Amino acid sequence: MNPSSDEPLHRFQLSIRHRLSLLFGTLVTLNLMAVGIGAMALNQAVSASSLSTRIASQRGNVFKLAYLANTRSTQTNPQNRAALSREMKDEIEQFEALLSALHQGSTELNVPAITDETVLVQLGKVEDTWEIYRPNLEEYLAATPDAEEGYLQAINNLGTFLANQLDTVAHSLNRQSAGSAVRDQSLLLLGLIVSLLASGIAFFMVSQISRALSRLTHTARRMGSGDLKVQALVASHDEVGILANTLNVMAAQIDSLLKGMEARSSELADTLANLGAIIDNLADGLLVIDPAGKIGRFNPALLAMFGLPAVDLRGKHCLELSRTEVVELVEQTRGRPREVFTAELELAEGRLGQALATGIYKDSPDPAKENQSAANESLKSDAHFIGSVILIRDITTEKEIDRMKTDFISTVSHELRTPLTSVLGFAKIIKKKLEEGLFPLIQSENGKTQKTIRQVRENINIIVLEGERLTSLINDVLDIAKMEAGKIEWQMQPVSIAEIIERAFSATSSLFQQKNLEKVLKVEDELPEVIGDRDRLIQVMINLISNAVKFTEAGSITCRARRHNHQIIINIIDTGIGIEPNDLEKVFERFKQVGDTLTDKPKGTGLGLPISKQIVEHHGGKIWVESQLGVGSQFSFSLPIASRTNAEIEKINIDTLVRQLKHSLIQTEPLPAEHHKTILVVDDESHIRQLLRQELEAEGYEVWEATDGMDAISQVKVKKPDLIILDVMMPQINGFEVAAVLKNDPQTMGIPIVILSIIEDKDRGYRLGIDRYFTKPVNTEDLLKEISLLISQGMSKKKVLVVDEDASTVRILADMLQTKGYSVVEAFNGPECIEKALSTKPDMIIVDSLFSQQHDLVKTLRFKNGLENVFFLLLANGEAEKDIQNNPPQDHP
Repeated sequence: MNPSSDEPLHRFQLSIRHRLSLLFGTLVTLNLMAVGIGAMALNQAVSASSLSTRIASQRGNVFKLAYLANTRSTQTNPQNRAALSREMKDEIEQFEALLSALHQGSTELNVPAITDETVLVQLGKVEDTWEIYRPNLEEYLAATPDAEEGYLQAINNLGTFLANQLDTVAHSLNRQSAGSAVRDQSLLLLGLIVSLLASGIAFFMVSQISRALSRLTHTARRMGSGDLKVQALVASHDEVGILANTLNVMAAQIDSLLKGMEARSSELADTLANLGAIIDNLADGLLVIDPAGKIGRFNPALLAMFGLPAVDLRGKHCLELSRTEVVELVEQTRGRPREVFTAELELAEGRLGQALATGIYKDSPDPAKENQSAANESLKSDAHFIGSVILIRDITTEKEIDRMKTDFISTVSHELRTPLTSVLGFAKIIKKKLEEGLFPLIQSENGKTQKTIRQVRENINIIVLEGERLTSLINDVLDIAKMEAGKIEWQMQPVSIAEIIERAFSATSSLFQQKNLEKVLKVEDELPEVIGDRDRLIQVMINLISNAVKFTEAGSITCRARRHNHQIIINIIDTGIGIEPNDLEKVFERFKQVGDTLTDKPKGTGLGLPISKQIVEHHGGKIWVESQLGVGSQFSFSLPIASRTNAEIEKINIDTLVRQLKHSLIQTEPLPAEHHKTILVVDDESHIRQLLRQELEAEGYEVWEATDGMDAISQVKVKKPDLIILDVMMPQINGFEVAAVLKNDPQTMGIPIVILSIIEDKDRGYRLGIDRYFTKPVNTEDLLKEISLLISQGMSKKKVLVVDEDASTVRILADMLQTKGYSVVEAFNGPECIEKALSTKPDMIIVDSLFSQQHDLVKTLRFKNGLENVFFLLLANGEAEKDIQNNPPQDHP
């Protein structure tokens, strides 16, 4: 129905709300009127009745006054007369108070004021009579007994007259009250009639609304049953009409939505089919698992990765995949929303896969509430957890590429070491020869000559410094490559933070002198030890100090170390240029340097801080930076404090141990003074051989050369040099193989071998029994120092194998023995001890007696593997004992 067609008809029609409001207001008004009329009538009736009763009671009081006057005249007793006099006076005052109240009203006497004119006229006559009656009473009370008789007659007559007047007033009030009652009854009847009329109107209006609602309800039921074509009748513009029109519009919209949903359902089915096709054709394996661990979705790629036949895995438990990593990933995602977990797992045919897993939640938890307690958060997350999705990617190729990248970096860096060794070595030789041999001979006063000498000296220094800097850069690249490949050898032991800080500042003292910077140390006393790699932690400190000095032109560098809870916090604070807030996240990224690289010209590869980060995190600590541009920066890192059970090591009397070693090992006679010390240099690079020859001959050694491994073995067997310097990467046979041959030949096994190579594999070298291991380019002073030490020991058997499960104990013993000139090999368990004993052929094995008994080391090595000449020194409670196999020192060959 068109609402506009009957607009004039309903122009003045009230809405349901207005109609009900009007009806309610009318009923309330009529009820209030009826109640008001009744209250007024009741009030007037009560007031008139009360007033009439009060005036009637005063008529009796008038007679009481006459009675009291007559009684007093008969009394001769003065006291009785006085009492009657007081009572008469009280009655007179009460009557006067009543007359006053009748005019003005009195709440105290509960007497309303009289307003009717007729009654007021009658009341005036009463007052006139009282004005005559009262003086007679007062004169009577003042007269002598003899004169009282004359007043009594007047009192009695006036009293009777006054009482009759009061009766008249009372009758008037009663007649007035009766008239008011009749009038009020008429008003009440009128109110009742109006109320009945209003009730009829209300019934009509409610019936009209009810019928409209019933029609609307019937139409709504038909719509609810699916008949959306039916239309509700819009018969008015009130709420029912608006509701009917809205219902029609809603029905039309629902009909349109249903048609749209049918179309969307068809589209959704197509989308799901496409999505299913995409999932089935993914190159990566997909696995969806419900909270019970059962598989809900998978794709063919997953079956191919795991080498499974084309079977339906839905509904089966993920354990049937025989991959414990999958189960662990599912458990990790439970209760930890928005986190991604990764794991590597073996695939079929020896391939390698990387799995990424995350939890599936109905409602993503509100980030604002993430600071709740862990228990509450876990319960909340579990309530929304509906499963896990795992994506598995075949990373075999990526791993191979990564390995090739690492190998490439290592190879390039290693190949740089050989020419760098020659450049740096010969530069140092030239510098030394010029400083010691040539420049002192030039005594020219010529200015040009002196300038030339100065320039040559400066140029040589630049070559040496830049060569050393290049060495440092190459070492950084190799370090990061080894860390990525997990090939770093960590020497974990209890270390002192104070010692590390002292050594780091000592190594960087020249940097402070160059820039005239102040060094400030604030290290707490008696800091506990940490378990760590001493050299690597010193590397971290040097990196942070060097970085601070590099960006600080004036001021100071402060190092602060303190204990905080179960950690030690180290801060390096500078007063340099600071770092932009946007660059703070980049400082620990590889090959990234903050600032404008075109203007700031930062030096280095950008690997110092990333290497420091990896070292600190390997130690279980964290590293971070805080900085303010133009003020300075603070680099901090934390290290966990070593537990006392690991840090407290039994004190070993090292001097006693060394004395027993000296008695246990046969000492060879020192080389004669006239013996010419010979060294065989084995390297396929002629420049390296020439460099080493010049350095060694300058120290008084006789140098022989070998160009490859076969040549070296032949010369050693014939010439028996005092020491061999051996390269690893050589044609035909490498240096490790040469060392293995020589160390397993009784005629050559006692000759000290020093490896000098671009390859860093010290562990392999020491397992073969070599005495020292250096990497190119080498610090010449360190090399010559170790060569001198080894040659001074001659052919004496001083190789010791130290075995203990406690790495700290092994490290302490090794350090102490090495300072005494012994070559030390370390082992930490039974199988490793046997392996290293067979490969290195030590002269002595130092081992805990209980540990030896548990692994039966003496019997296994001496009688089953032919190491009859090895002397065992067993430790019990920190004290050294004799060889338990009755092999006294003096019988040791």
